[in-house]
Amino acid sequence: MSRWAYELSVQATLRDTDGMGHVNNAVYLNWLEEVRTRYVFERRGLKKMEELDFVLAQTTLNFRAPVYLHETVILTCAPTKVGNSSWAMAYEGRTASDDRVVVEGTSVQVHYDYATKSKAPIPEDWRRILVEDGAAE
Repeated sequence: MSRWAYELSVQATLRDTDGMGHVNNAVYLNWLEEVRTRYVFERRGLKKMEELDFVLAQTTLNFRAPVYLHETVILTCAPTKVGNSSWAMAYEGRTASDDRVVVEGTSVQVHYDYATKSKAPIPEDWRRILVEDGAAE
């Protein structure tokens, strides 16, 4: 089994680049958000934004190499740990052209009840998916 549970390709656009000619550091957070959200939607079978029931609590990024205009980056993610109300993810981004690692990261999400505005236990069906995809309990 692959270390990664989900994969998404993104292409660096003109608006992603900065005055130095490479993708700006803030863009990587958006890319990780996109791969994380798509992973959750697909694995849980969600259809609408209102169905999301977590908040981002923490994220770290390690920039390994620059990405330039029109380069394609293969983003991968996988859950690494699941607790009572939180779960952690790991990420990696590699260029499609030469497989160089451009970014590595982690995040912690907290299951959240928007009605009560408080954290909530992770539902058992979601916990099973996270563990199936590699998360340690």
